[in-house]
Amino acid sequence: MRLMPRIRFRLGTVMMFVVMAAAVMALYVKIDQHTGSVLPAGWKIDVPVLFLLAIALTAVALGSWKEHSAVQIMLQVTLACVGCLTLIWIGEAKYERAIRYWCQGMFAATVTIPMIARRVAKTRMPRGPRRDWWKKTCKAVFFSFLTMLLVTAGGLLQAAVYAIGTELLGMPTNP
Repeated sequence: MRLMPRIRFRLGTVMMFVVMAAAVMALYVKIDQHTGSVLPAGWKIDVPVLFLLAIALTAVALGSWKEHSAVQIMLQVTLACVGCLTLIWIGEAKYERAIRYWCQGMFAATVTIPMIARRVAKTRMPRGPRRDWWKKTCKAVFFSFLTMLLVTAGGLLQAAVYAIGTELLGMPTNP
């Protein structure tokens, strides 16, 4: 009698994990580069960790809500990180006009195109697991954009609450 069920890893799952880990680490390094000299010492680690934790938790929450697989949740995290990296890279290159169009470009790539693909899969494919996989994967890509929006809004709210709290309580801003 086995006490624990056998866990089988498919190569695609492992590859998606590696790609997600690379995107997460790249975003961590970029955030650290841009905030390291600006923020107080205690915040140097906190800001990138909290940002990535927000992306991961949002992706898990949205994926769990729609019963996505682990691979689809990892895809959502990867695309959210790559979207944020893209914005940072555009900013580093000082392409001001591209920054203005970044949001619309990301919306087209992660919302409009996947929703069209989902509609095509839903209308042209016969019912079954393959069709369900395509529908959920398109939804996971859409959720990557939603993740970026929610993390940005949450980060701004958190920064405002912190600023107000330190001002009202007279707390020092350095840890």
